[in-house]
Amino acid sequence: MPLTPHKLIRMLRAGAVIAGVAAVFALTGPFKYDDLNLPFPDTVAHAMLFYGLTLAATGALPRSRAFEIAVAFVGLGAASEVTQALVGREMSFHDFFGDTAGVALAYAPVAIGRLRELARTHPNVTFAELHRQDRRHGRPIRAPALTLETIA
Repeated sequence: MPLTPHKLIRMLRAGAVIAGVAAVFALTGPFKYDDLNLPFPDTVAHAMLFYGLTLAATGALPRSRAFEIAVAFVGLGAASEVTQALVGREMSFHDFFGDTAGVALAYAPVAIGRLRELARTHPNVTFAELHRQDRRHGRPIRAPALTLETIA
């Protein structure tokens, strides 16, 4: 059974789902961070967790924009802190900062790669002009003309 990109993406998706479920359990489980006896602070653990989750999701979702994945994981970091407060654990801005730092570290190589590509392909075009040329924004969709055939 030869390995194809499609099969690899399916394996990455399965791994991302398993990692996500494990993260939910780790963030809302009945244990405290101090019980784990890890050699680094809780904030670093949050950064490492969200770094790995962001990388897994970016690899598992090749058609999604990396920036949107990063924004989604920052939102999930905020939601995880609120959830921790709801289940009786400590809600911490430091942990949210760690979540955001992990997401930023995972997204940084993508952003740098995109900037390098723009420097090669459009070295003298402003970012405003690039934004106007972006096909993803498209033209406004017009409503179809009202005719007698559409009314009846």
